[in-house]
Amino acid sequence: MTYRWTILVLTFTTSLSVLGQVPGGDGPYYLSLRRELGVGTVAAGSALTGYLINQNIDEVALRELSLPKVPGFDESALGNVSSAALSGSDIVAYGTVALPVTLLLDRRIRADAVKVGLLFVETMLLNQGLTDIVKGTVQRPRPYLYDPQLPADSQVDAYDRTSYFSAHTSNTAAASFFIGRVFADYHPDSPLKPVVWTVSATLPAVAGYLRVRAGQHFPSDVVTGYLVGAAIGYGIPALHRRPVRVRGVSLRPTGTGLYLCYTFGGA
Repeated sequence: MTYRWTILVLTFTTSLSVLGQVPGGDGPYYLSLRRELGVGTVAAGSALTGYLINQNIDEVALRELSLPKVPGFDESALGNVSSAALSGSDIVAYGTVALPVTLLLDRRIRADAVKVGLLFVETMLLNQGLTDIVKGTVQRPRPYLYDPQLPADSQVDAYDRTSYFSAHTSNTAAASFFIGRVFADYHPDSPLKPVVWTVSATLPAVAGYLRVRAGQHFPSDVVTGYLVGAAIGYGIPALHRRPVRVRGVSLRPTGTGLYLCYTFGGA
């Protein structure tokens, strides 16, 4: 995990270093050094904070761990064990995180590769950081720890107590909703939009189901992961939308709302 997020941080830093050289293009997104530094600092800072929090979770014996009562809507995860579902969830999650590369097959998106790549790094860093911070703070035991046949002297490490919420689901949702939003922004009138959005919404649901089936997460873990990842994957591209200009009217976000301006034509 350390190497993966080190690579993401280095990629983000490198992208910032060439930010001033990125051509404007005709794409739907625009970048500013101040905003990218702000978003990037929050994203990288949250990723580092989450990593450090989880590194400081001590290993304990199962007998020393007080297992909280499982709510009724989460009881379906108890007793689940499936190595096939476990492997399948890895394939879906890691495959989806790599899937945004396919956006470069599109000529317009490929022309904005640095911009889109920077947005994707921001998305994944922020999502992983927030996920890890909540995991390390809540420290919810995973469903398999409730197995009454587990020896009382079984050692419970940090991973065993990071059930809430599901990183597999949140990362899959962040990547897939990022794809859906970017495709829709570059091709707002494409007949493929419903297909892209359907796939984008389905992939994290599949990842979440497999994590529950594998006994790694409770349903509430994957539902939260889905919602958080989808919000970040959709929100980061939306934050970078160009100002809307229609017939002399410009509309752009400000710190406290929206700025509306109408430009009158000269004589």
